[in-house]
Amino acid sequence: MAYSAVYAIDVIAPQAKVFDYVADISRHGEWGMDNMKATAERAGSPAIGMRYKAEGLLMGKVNPSVVTITALDASKHLAFDAEDSNSVFHHDFTFTPDGGGTRVERVVTMSKGPWYNPIMLTVFKGTVVKNYDGALQKAKATLESGS
Repeated sequence: MAYSAVYAIDVIAPQAKVFDYVADISRHGEWGMDNMKATAERAGSPAIGMRYKAEGLLMGKVNPSVVTITALDASKHLAFDAEDSNSVFHHDFTFTPDGGGTRVERVVTMSKGPWYNPIMLTVFKGTVVKNYDGALQKAKATLESGS
């Protein structure tokens, strides 16, 4: 049983601004729902292969991980893998102009993990959806406020 979910939101901000904000993995803690902190392993702009040491809360416990950018097409597409000791989740973002703003779509797929992870993600679906939707809502609020 595989796990995949799609989350989307419309942001009233230019596509390049939305992309730049989301592509800066070190800022994900500003809008993530798990108290995430991420630090680039080396200085520089986001690029394919760039890695970040990250940690967030998972079921109330600190969960260290490594985030690696796997795809980047300026203003249009960003993908990264988040790998912890248990699993790998692939996050794929597309950014599309939509009227005066930007449509952001995020597809999250578990590409590696124990057999029971999809069951757990189904059991806790309400919390998972709340966290991912909440993160997009927080990013939207930040971007639309001009911060």
